[in-house]
Amino acid sequence: KPHKKKQTLLEGCVGELVKGLIHPKNVWLEDVDVIYGVIEDKLSYHYIGVEIQLIDNTITLFHCGLPKANIKRALNQIQELAVLISAIKMELLGEEVNFEDISPFQVKFAEGLPKTKFPYNCGIFDVKMLECRSLGLKSMTNINDETAIDLRSKLCCEIFDQFMDKDFQEGQRK
Repeated sequence: KPHKKKQTLLEGCVGELVKGLIHPKNVWLEDVDVIYGVIEDKLSYHYIGVEIQLIDNTITLFHCGLPKANIKRALNQIQELAVLISAIKMELLGEEVNFEDISPFQVKFAEGLPKTKFPYNCGIFDVKMLECRSLGLKSMTNINDETAIDLRSKLCCEIFDQFMDKDFQEGQRK
């Protein structure tokens, strides 16, 4: 929380980045109405996927099922995020931010998600579930413990290919 009751959150360089004015040149609530991300429970290295609907004021959680105690701890972080995102949205709309009057985003859980038996699969499950959701895919049956290693390998290749651009290749030749 900010030290003052009323404070501008998006001042300076960070604000320009958040507003999308520097990169990637997409502006929240104009070009972007859904944000996907992952929250880490730092005490147990457990991950939870989040889908933030800026228009509907909701945060949907994607949880792979393990362990239940971690979701309770992470909910505290997510409740803070629900207030922060609401404050950022207010400021983007030109409204004055008063933390005593903020109505946080509603937090809900996605249903019918694949579950893992192993805690080390939660990260890849979350990333792939969010990818499916962002693409509008309903079926997530290929996200399971048996395919987790293949999903990791494919994601590594996609990331590698994305960053293997001409500049990188030219730098390697020199």
